Amino acid sequence: MLEWMKKGLYTGLGLALITKEKAEELAKELVTKGELSEKEGKSFIEEILKKSEEAKQELEKKTETLINQALKKTDIPSKKEFISVSRRLAKLEEKIEELKKEITEK
Repeated sequence: MLEWMKKGLYTGLGLALITKEKAEELAKELVTKGELSEKEGKSFIEEILKKSEEAKQELEKKTETLINQALKKTDIPSKKEFISVSRRLAKLEEKIEELKKEITEK
């Protein structure tokens, strides 16, 4: 019974969204019903929270990958590229100002 419930909880996005309070509430309910011992309940909570964190991290990685792929397809520059171009532009502006000063001084 416990293994079946764990498998059910570990699937889908629901695991990534489970909170500590919700895990504790579920474990307490199972302990009350006699389906888990107190020790098993604590272990269950720790395992659920660990799996939840892993699922969140995996979801974040996948989301970031998908976003980066979409940005590449749309030819939108990355933040790094934008900063690089901004710096180059600032240097060019400085050079133009220097040249203007040289011309006006002659």
